[in-house]
Amino acid sequence: MQAWQRSEDHKDRDCFVCCILSHGESGAVYGKDGKLVSIRTIMTYFTAKQCPQLTEKPKLFFVQACQGKEVQRPVYVETDARVPDFSSVQQSISPSESIPEEADFLLGMATIDGYASFRHVQEGTWYIQALCSKLQLLVPRGEDILSILTEVNEDVSKRVDRYGTRKQMPQPAYTLRRKLIFPIPRDPPPSQ
Repeated sequence: MQAWQRSEDHKDRDCFVCCILSHGESGAVYGKDGKLVSIRTIMTYFTAKQCPQLTEKPKLFFVQACQGKEVQRPVYVETDARVPDFSSVQQSISPSESIPEEADFLLGMATIDGYASFRHVQEGTWYIQALCSKLQLLVPRGEDILSILTEVNEDVSKRVDRYGTRKQMPQPAYTLRRKLIFPIPRDPPPSQ
């Protein structure tokens, strides 16, 4: 991570994306040496102070790793329960001359703190499969990353293990100050 942090290539980039697929525990992931590394420590290499070339640029971290051993159980919901409409909520942010050091980060976690995340032996992890699927579907439609991650949350939350007893809930957290919309790809995505 330190090599990536020091890379001069960042000045010509619009965004930084880091995907970590590992095992983990609360707030940390295992490195290739088998030692736990704090997710927070990884992210601090890319703050505006530590990596000035990425100042005011989105820094996205997607972490596929358990965050504990607890298992989320299904909660059954009435079919006529009202779902609030949040589509009218808008927030405008005025420009300023300075920004907080930890601005413009997004951390997409496969599961909430303390809980396990799951994978299908052939298809892969629930979170990464949903993330890739929703990015492929929604980036060409011009959707922003937070809307995409909300769709990922919906998709993963509907999954259940083969016994019908285990669930998973991803958790994005962010300090983004603007909507992040990826450019629409010119070429179609590769077929699966």
